[in-house]
Amino acid sequence: MDKFDVDEMHVVEPRAAGIDVHKMQLTVSLRLCEPGRPSALTLTGTFATHPQGLREMAGWLAEHEVGAATMEGTGIYWEKPYRTLEAEGVRVRLVHAQHVKQIKGRKTDVADSLWLARICQFGLARASFVPSKEFSDLRQLCRYRRKVVRDRVRLRHRIHKTIDREGLHVGGVLSDLFGVNGRRILDGLVSGLDAERILAGLTAHVRGKLDHLARALEAELDPHSLWCLQGLLQDCDAAERRIQELDQRVEDALAADHRRQLDLLETIPGIGRTSAHAILAEIGPDLARTFPTAQNLASWTGICPGNNESAGKRRSGRTRRGNETLKVTLTECAHAAARTLGSQFHGYHGALTKRIGYRKAVTATAHKLLRVIYAVLRDDRPYRDPQVDYERLFVKRNAPRWLRMLKKHRLLEELQ
Repeated sequence: MDKFDVDEMHVVEPRAAGIDVHKMQLTVSLRLCEPGRPSALTLTGTFATHPQGLREMAGWLAEHEVGAATMEGTGIYWEKPYRTLEAEGVRVRLVHAQHVKQIKGRKTDVADSLWLARICQFGLARASFVPSKEFSDLRQLCRYRRKVVRDRVRLRHRIHKTIDREGLHVGGVLSDLFGVNGRRILDGLVSGLDAERILAGLTAHVRGKLDHLARALEAELDPHSLWCLQGLLQDCDAAERRIQELDQRVEDALAADHRRQLDLLETIPGIGRTSAHAILAEIGPDLARTFPTAQNLASWTGICPGNNESAGKRRSGRTRRGNETLKVTLTECAHAAARTLGSQFHGYHGALTKRIGYRKAVTATAHKLLRVIYAVLRDDRPYRDPQVDYERLFVKRNAPRWLRMLKKHRLLEELQ
């Protein structure tokens, strides 16, 4: 006679809460397991998201002696309730919305909060990484800086369009319209200077381009274009000042306690001070406690190959979504590292480019760069390049297959 074991879920948190977060209200459900009672007691309440409502919610949870709560990451609305409960001593878990998604047609606020409470009570979902308040604020500053940089790029494109629209193609002569000489030309146009005075104020290293610049400056900007150009330059200067202020603010916040980690990151090829700020703000200072291995960090970032296997067949291993800000920063650093002669990243990227193409090779280089970052911060030691010849390894691994193919097609004798 067959015997079947009953698979019962283990209660991790006897008194648990599930919080369904919205912009203006919180739907909170409790699951309370009492000794001797076969089923849990469930209670549901609705609270506002203003400070008074958050205090009432925290008091309600304290009244029922709730020690743990689970909420899903909904935009930015989860952060204030999370910090409020954290300050009250409640162990709060933030879970990915896709991991706790309800079935369509059975979704209500109360049902969502009850399901989250059940997840909390039985430990059914993995908690997401939530940085400390200090590093959460630094994240906000670094991400804001990235947006300001993008705004500055859009403003510069608009300036190019404004002067090109009138036939003043200075950007086709100078390599950088916003360098020293390009900016002197733009300021001269806004100030109403003639072409001779503008050209006289340029530096010596554009002397060979003066004739081309003189022909480009023969075009004139109408009053409307001049007014637009003046406003765009002012906005561009304001964005530049804001970027400098953000850099200084992040540096002041990190330099006091985390200067050593910033200096270690700068020893890695492709990583400068600004990139070190962004990387450290995203991953936090204590990697060993947050991410047990470099593979966990790469998976959380979304920079490693994904798993997609069915019926014993492996399908596309494209990267999945992760921390997009960190992924973009690492990709930018990987471009710089791949151009650093004498580093392992240069040879690694070059060898992969021949096999999988430039873009995929950059992603693979970013993955390798992240593993190096993990090792440097974990071991608290500066980066030392291993001087690996990846091109030689690539040829050594593939040479036998190439020789077999040459023999198969009888081309080896012809080559010899």
